Amino acid sequence: MKKIVIIICLLFSGILNAFSQSDQDQLREYLRNFQYQKALDYIEMQEPTKDLFIQKALCYKALGNYQKSLEILYPLSKEYNGDLQIITEMAVCYEALSQRDSGIDCYNELIRLDSANVYFKMQKADLLYQQGKYRQSLELFRHINEDHGMTNALKRVGQCYEKLNLPDSALLYFKEAWEINPYDGFSAASFVNLCLKTQRTPEAVAYSDKYMETDTTNHQMNLLNALSYYSINDFESAISKFEGCINRGDSSLIVNRSLGLSYYSIGESEKAYPYLDRAFAQDTTNNNVLYCLAVTCNDEAKYDDAAFYFQKLLDRTIPPDMALYLYYRGMAIAYERNMKNQEAVDSYLLALNYAKGNQKMHLYYTIAQLYELFLREDADALVYYKLYNTSLTEYYEDLKVKADTEPMEIEETKMKLDNLDGYIKRLEKRITKKAF
Repeated sequence: MKKIVIIICLLFSGILNAFSQSDQDQLREYLRNFQYQKALDYIEMQEPTKDLFIQKALCYKALGNYQKSLEILYPLSKEYNGDLQIITEMAVCYEALSQRDSGIDCYNELIRLDSANVYFKMQKADLLYQQGKYRQSLELFRHINEDHGMTNALKRVGQCYEKLNLPDSALLYFKEAWEINPYDGFSAASFVNLCLKTQRTPEAVAYSDKYMETDTTNHQMNLLNALSYYSINDFESAISKFEGCINRGDSSLIVNRSLGLSYYSIGESEKAYPYLDRAFAQDTTNNNVLYCLAVTCNDEAKYDDAAFYFQKLLDRTIPPDMALYLYYRGMAIAYERNMKNQEAVDSYLLALNYAKGNQKMHLYYTIAQLYELFLREDADALVYYKLYNTSLTEYYEDLKVKADTEPMEIEETKMKLDNLDGYIKRLEKRITKKAF
């Protein structure tokens, strides 16, 4: 009889184990197929255990419900004090919820429990960095590298030094990390980018070229390489490299802006226009782009657009006199070339308010010509011809006393004055004749 009871017990135990094994297989199947909600529903129907609670918390974490995961993990951490898995998962959830202080507390406890674990130290240092505690983060990353030989920490040290506005130290660590791994695009890009920020443009060119010899596929380094040549005003090389960025699918603001300004700088308005136009559409606040776009529109006979853009510059800024002179003069040129002569005169007259020296002399002549030839207002033309005559006379007297003036220039200016005197007299007679 006793043997029968033992056999029955063994059979019953085997059946329970079979069911238990079947349950575990079902749960593993859900987890393996990322069916976390089904896994949660399944766990709810089981007898609660520590492992199932942890699996439940991990399912909520996988579904992005970090708060719900913490509601399970926190009580478990109190019941199972010192459990590395539970505390680690809590740290991840706290970080996801931007509760970085609580995350750091978790990693402090984990480091206390396992002081040799580099992962815990790296995570703590990273959370300190995210909080803006760069000095604390720096010290921890340095110790990680020195104590554990983690060269990956070198670039993080460089980042901390950069945030602390210590570029020389940052450059040293970025460079060291890059030298250890020539394919480390992050360290290389950080090094070149910092060279550009600190006006070390020759180094930016040299080191970006060096990286390109190793890897031509890195999009960030391709852009930095182009910006390096742009920063030394080698616009021909910069254009070639920015065009390469465009061909790789980079249509970012910085590429369009830099490419447009590069073409503008070498006088190729036709090629500059589409990139400046795109850059302005992407960022309407950049006055430098807006001015170059306005000038380019003038060059490309898009006079209505040019006048519109110059007006935008005037509406949004109160710049110094030279800038206002250029803006009003540019707008006047747009109107003049578009045969809007009254608007051109009005803009030239506004430019006069901000013009200096010879700028005024040239504007007087231009205004006089517009009044006489296009607006048929001889009296107004006469006023500005006389102002031009006065300015030209002053210019002539200055030429005569300058030691380096070419004799030919003096002679030509004297001839202009003589002709102008005669023309003014003829215009005066014409005006008098009209009056009678």
